[in-house]
Amino acid sequence: SHSRPPAAQVFEMWKPWIPLIMYAITTLAFVVAIALYRTELFTYLDELSLWLRSDEYGHAILFFLIFLTTIPPIPLYSTLIILSGYTFGPWTGAIISYFAALSGALLVFIVSRSLLRESIDRWLASCTSIKRVVRAIEKRPKLLFLIRLAPYPYNVMNCLLAASPTLTLHTYTVCTALSLFKVIIHTSLGASIHSFKDYNSEARPSSEEESSTDYMARLWTFVGILLCILILVYLSIVARRAVDDELDDGPVSARDMEETQSFLSA
Repeated sequence: SHSRPPAAQVFEMWKPWIPLIMYAITTLAFVVAIALYRTELFTYLDELSLWLRSDEYGHAILFFLIFLTTIPPIPLYSTLIILSGYTFGPWTGAIISYFAALSGALLVFIVSRSLLRESIDRWLASCTSIKRVVRAIEKRPKLLFLIRLAPYPYNVMNCLLAASPTLTLHTYTVCTALSLFKVIIHTSLGASIHSFKDYNSEARPSSEEESSTDYMARLWTFVGILLCILILVYLSIVARRAVDDELDDGPVSARDMEETQSFLSA
């Protein structure tokens, strides 16, 4: 019998894990970039914002960039949504972010369910925490809305949720669309930032040079960041408790089955 070369066997063995490996690499690279080149990175974001504001197609370009980050393993999803608020204000930024995130989530879900179902099942085997989330959704689809509010990796969940056999496209779309109103938190945070470049600059003005207006802007920026962090932490805790409670209940009851069927058929 003909056997494949060792290199081909190794490739086949690692093939299902390539997307997760790529996501880990891109995430690590972004963290390292922030740690080593923070000033340069935020200066670039400031320049990008100025260019988007002045360009005729700035809104469409930012829409496309956010759309791309809904596809794993591309990073910067939250960063670009904050940038949209910083560039175009909280409401315009929220509209751009909302429809870009929703359309991207739908595309990733449909493609993943159609073409990557087998690979996703293998990925879930290595992601215990997210596998628990998917199992909980299978038992009670209404949990999807709460889980979508919590700060799980957005683009990864777009892909992995496709592995839930009881989750319909209709339910996925409705829950995702409702939960995405939370982008106003990120765009409001972005709008509150006085300047990416100045905010992350190592050079700080002396007390004589710093005006009271600038001080208040920095104070409100800090308050906004703290508020967003507290909200996201709270949502994460609530979602995880809901998942744990659902899975600790044991097998799916007749009431849960009826609830699942009625919710999916709505």
